[in-house]
Parts: sequence; C-alpha cells; structure tokens
Amino acid sequence: MAEYWDLYDGAGQKTGEKHLRGTAVPEGCFHKVVHIWIQNSRGELLMQKRSDTVDNCPGEWATTGGSVQAGEDPLTTAVRELAEELGMNVSAEELQYCLMVRRPSAYCYVYVLQKEIPAEELNLQECEVAAAEWMSLEKVDRMVAERTMHRYVYREMLNAYLE
Repeated sequence: MAEYWDLYDGAGQKTGEKHLRGTAVPEGCFHKVVHIWIQNSRGELLMQKRSDTVDNCPGEWATTGGSVQAGEDPLTTAVRELAEELGMNVSAEELQYCLMVRRPSAYCYVYVLQKEIPAEELNLQECEVAAAEWMSLEKVDRMVAERTMHRYVYREMLNAYLE
C-alpha cells in the first residue's frame, strides 16, 4: 500500500501537496518525521537495530521513529511508530516533546518517553526492526563514533535534556 506525506514549505506551512514515500522530496519542500528517545530509570536509552531489508539506513542502530503520514500530526505518529515497531502501547500524554530540528528535506520532531520495559518483552516488527537493546549514553556515543549507530545531528542538544 502506498504511503503519502504532507509537504511543507520552508516556513513550516502545509503546501497542500501530497508526496509519495520513496520518491525524492521536491527542492524547497519538507515532510515531517519523528524520533522517540526512550529512557529508563537507569538513564539508558532503548535503541533498535534496523532490519537489513529497510530502505533507509539498513542494519544501523537507531532510535525509534518514522515519517508522519498525510493527515497525521507528529505526536500521533510517535504513538503509532512505538506500537508498530516495538509493540509498545503508550498514550500521547506519556510522550514529552523535546525539540524540532530542520533537516535538508524534513522537520524532525523529537520526543522522549520514560519507560521501564525489558527489551526481551518487546514485540519487534521484523520487517523494520532486527533487535532492541538498552544502552548507556556512553555506548550510544561510542557507536556513533564507530559508525555503527545512526549519526544524530542534534545529539548534543538532546544530551542536555536526557541527563
């Protein structure tokens, strides 16, 4: 089934156009994506290894996230992505908005979720997620440096929020 995204201009206003996932976002346009940083009481982050079959960053460790579908808002997308990718059912009230970062073709909305759940109890979406693991901030930073973790351009800003 085809997935469509709403397109936005450089000021964050909807253009009224829809965009088909998998095709290049037109120059000067943006779509919305979400990242959800899940943290437990020990300060560890729940990271997921992307499946080798996904289009974007296959085999890389990353945070949970995805694209905002046409007609959705970022918060709804965050709740949906957690359920789809990890089998984690949370309410919108459990997610804390952290920040929005403008990337070359996307507005990335970052949320933080405080949650206690053993990684082995997650119901991973096999076509998207190969594994999940709780990691220390130091391990995440080391993996970014080693290029085994997706490089997050706003990591420094998020560190201040998580610590």
